[in-house]
Amino acid sequence: MKLTDKVYETLLNQIHNGYYKEGERIPTEKNLMESFSVSRSPVRDALKRLQNEGYIKRTPRKGSIVVSNTRVNETISFKGGFSKYFGGNWDKIETATMEVSTVLDSEIAKIIQQEENDPLIKVLRVRKFKGEPVFFIRTHYPKSLVKNITNEEFYDVNNLRSWIQKKTDTVFQFSNERLKAVNADKIVSNNLHVEENKAILKIERLTHDTEHKLVEYVEYYVNTDIWQYHIDYEY
Repeated sequence: MKLTDKVYETLLNQIHNGYYKEGERIPTEKNLMESFSVSRSPVRDALKRLQNEGYIKRTPRKGSIVVSNTRVNETISFKGGFSKYFGGNWDKIETATMEVSTVLDSEIAKIIQQEENDPLIKVLRVRKFKGEPVFFIRTHYPKSLVKNITNEEFYDVNNLRSWIQKKTDTVFQFSNERLKAVNADKIVSNNLHVEENKAILKIERLTHDTEHKLVEYVEYYVNTDIWQYHIDYEY
């Protein structure tokens, strides 16, 4: 993700979800630079984009004020995902947890906005339909979020998101997803039973809690021979 996009999407979500309300000031350029550990250019580009889209008003030497938190196309609803297309066959769906480990990963820490040396919990799972692997799922949580949960407890869980929220008394308020085409590496190909370097779909999801803290980062690798990403829009 480009630095400008990271700043823009974070601020946009904070505005949409009321973290910054109409009439409130958002942090100064200097504070945003420190918060995101970026230079001035991506911050200015993100703020300019928010202003052009009508979310904020920027005034020299006075800062930026939220003037609207209305979502674009907020009347549009959509339906899609794994549950929609396999929900009538739950007896044919199984999720196997392959690995749960405590790791240090500077790249993931940067994505989830943690310090480089802050530990993470990594959970590797495979979701199958009629015995065929559909998703290889790599999930990371801040260790601080799940500090009272042992690694062993993760293995018997099917609906991980719901279980984590209950165990940690955390509400997953909103998520962002990004889709891209990638080539399956050896680990992914082995778990999805596809050829190595085969072009597959990757879905990245970042989830925030009600305080706008990043609490979950998930990477889905999809066997599109079985399931294709599909959304139905209702206007």
